Amino acid sequence: MALIKLTDISVDKRDDAALDNGYLYKDLFLDLETARYYNRQLEKTDNLKDIEGLYDLESIKNSIANIFLTSPGQKILNPEFGLDLRRYLFEPMNNFTVYEIKDDIKNNLPSQEPRIQLEKVEIKGNREEHSYYITLQINVPSLNAYGISFKSLLNSNGYYIL
Repeated sequence: MALIKLTDISVDKRDDAALDNGYLYKDLFLDLETARYYNRQLEKTDNLKDIEGLYDLESIKNSIANIFLTSPGQKILNPEFGLDLRRYLFEPMNNFTVYEIKDDIKNNLPSQEPRIQLEKVEIKGNREEHSYYITLQINVPSLNAYGISFKSLLNSNGYYIL
C-alpha cells in the first residue's frame, strides 16, 4: 500500500478569510440574487449577480434542505443520500403520514448530516394548503450551539425554512 504524505495544505484567500472571521463551515448558495454595487470611479450603480457563501448555521440549514429535497439515487457518487420528503405530498394527509415523515427524519437525518444532533421533530399538516409545517430542534456541538429550533414548510413548491 502506498503512503501519501501531505506537508502543505493551503486554502485560497476567501477560505482563509472565512477562517479568520471565525467561520467553521462554508457552503455555496447557488441561487443567483441581484446585489447592488456602487462604483465610485465611474459614479455608477451596477446590479451584480454572484454566488454567495453561507457560513456555519446557515450552511447546515442549507444542507438539511438539500437532504430533504434530494431523492435517494439522485447523487450518482452517493446514491443513498437524500430523503425526498416531497413523496409524502402525494400520500393521504393523516396521522400515519405525519408519523412516517417524522420517523424518516429521525432515523435518517442524523446519519446524512453528521454535524448535527437531532433533539426533536414536530410535524403539523395543513389540509387546506396540502402542506406540512416541520419544526426541528438541533444541536451543533462543533459550533457550540445548542437548542437551535427552526420552522420550515414542505409543500408542492419545495421545502422552505421560514
